[in-house]
Amino acid sequence: MQTSSSSLDRNALLLALAWLVALVATLGSLYYSEVRNFIPCTLCWYQRIAMYPLVFLLGMATWRNDAGIRPYALTLSLLGLFWSCYHLLELWVPGVAPNVCKGPIPCNVEYMPGFPIPLQAAIAFMLISLALVLVRPVQR
Repeated sequence: MQTSSSSLDRNALLLALAWLVALVATLGSLYYSEVRNFIPCTLCWYQRIAMYPLVFLLGMATWRNDAGIRPYALTLSLLGLFWSCYHLLELWVPGVAPNVCKGPIPCNVEYMPGFPIPLQAAIAFMLISLALVLVRPVQR
């Protein structure tokens, strides 16, 4: 079965969107920690562990227009979304994971009022996951 040009174009756009979101999220987290000197907690690190490789994986997949990256990148993105949601639960329902968010800057401090960093990460992971779910496998 042959692949249609519109399917490839759609996949290319979705992969590029997912890569762009991952890139902005990664640069944003580096800005928070390296420029603004915000110290990431354990859950922030778990989210970073899921996000940072996505920049490289989705970047290569975008460059090669490789929809085969979908299961691998989607797994990382969903893991990151899980950690983001767990982190938000800890922020909004204190005591769910009392030993996780320790450190010099507790997680209940909002650097941007009403828009906590775990919510920013969750939105990024949701956008990446949605784009990857919409990528169609290429039939050969």
